[in-house]
Amino acid sequence: MRVGMQHRAGFGQWLRALRDTRGLTQEELAEASGSSVRTIREMERGRVRTPQRRTVALLADALGLAGADRDRFVGLARAGHRPQPDPGVVAAAPVLPSELPAAVPNLVGREAELTVLARLTTGVTDGSATTASVVVLHGPPGTGKSSLAVAAGHRLGTAFTDGQLFLDLHGTAPTDTGRADGARVDTGRVDTGRTGGAFAGIVDPAEALAGLLRSLGVPEEAIPGQPEQRGRLFRTLTRDRRLLIVVDDAADEAQVRPLLPAGRHCLTLVTSRRPLTGLTGAVRVPVGLLAPDAAWRLLASITGEDRLAADPTGTAELVELCGRLPLAIRVAGNRLASRPGWPVGQLVAQLADPRRRLTALTAGDLDVRATFDVSYRRLGATIAGVFRRASLVPGAEFDAGLLAAVTHVDVESAAAAAEELVDAGLLLPRGDRYTFHGLTRIYARERLALEE
Repeated sequence: MRVGMQHRAGFGQWLRALRDTRGLTQEELAEASGSSVRTIREMERGRVRTPQRRTVALLADALGLAGADRDRFVGLARAGHRPQPDPGVVAAAPVLPSELPAAVPNLVGREAELTVLARLTTGVTDGSATTASVVVLHGPPGTGKSSLAVAAGHRLGTAFTDGQLFLDLHGTAPTDTGRADGARVDTGRVDTGRTGGAFAGIVDPAEALAGLLRSLGVPEEAIPGQPEQRGRLFRTLTRDRRLLIVVDDAADEAQVRPLLPAGRHCLTLVTSRRPLTGLTGAVRVPVGLLAPDAAWRLLASITGEDRLAADPTGTAELVELCGRLPLAIRVAGNRLASRPGWPVGQLVAQLADPRRRLTALTAGDLDVRATFDVSYRRLGATIAGVFRRASLVPGAEFDAGLLAAVTHVDVESAAAAAEELVDAGLLLPRGDRYTFHGLTRIYARERLALEE
């Protein structure tokens, strides 16, 4: 491709996308604009170096473009009028997007989930899927959903020959939370390396669409201003591509729905604390606590097997004190790794007191309490009150009736609040009963002591 062809291809690509989103054939657009079908075809193929300004204006009229969208359309067409460099100079080949962050080196205990994702990938790539496939990896805070999605993306990404895209929607971005000293806290999610970090705020779908279009090679001046048109262009461009898209940390369905591609050879992996039940046709894969042996293996991958083998009883107790929560186990492992002289029992002693446990489960910018804070701060006042008072229920499990008794609401309201807390990842379902994860009960008692 000669230098300058990219400008013309960009105009032609956008012209075709605009025509497709308006449901027009080349013949219909030619008739509406007073152009020939051949001219439309050649412009869409990027073979017209200098489209006539009058032709461009008539096309803009026929497509109903106005304001900033019209200016972008005209500006992109004019790019072809710029003086071209030596026609013998060849431009570099376009780079396929490969945007996944680095995978964690020690993902363990997720073999079943990876098998499900591999099977879905086969359905997408072998042509048996009839629509674009969407998978929601959901579960409580700290279970490693982002790490799983990124690791799966690296393992499966080669099947998607048009590239891999990555979006961090910051759906759990803290607002007024954080450590008392003002330091940045990390909720255990994969570091995406994107500007803004954990405090960038929830990403608007329109901005996310603009980022996806840039990743697909759409020039800045060709990105539509209206969110609906950005979505149409994105779906047009993904219709015939084989893409893997990882959408990390989604807040809700409304944030995700505009970002779903149209192509049946595309796979979208979404991570969220909520199951996003409003996404029609999505496959939901719960990401829960680790099995005891997997939790041990994760800890050993950080501290070394010999250190744990020296005190198997203490190690088993440490795993349970961490609630088999991957984030907590990583924090515990990092603390032991940074203190090579500590026996496992020393950290067990620090975690044994529930009043000190969440404070002890902090290592650098990894903070277990902070990841619970994010979900709690997004609860309504009534639901938050039910969560706090549920920590007063004796025993491991409880039903809506017992929850109603300790929270002073009716049974129907208690059941609805419990389901909301399950969706937020702060309670775990057990049939028609509920239970706390061990660390979330401690957190709920902390909030109760602070607020009531």
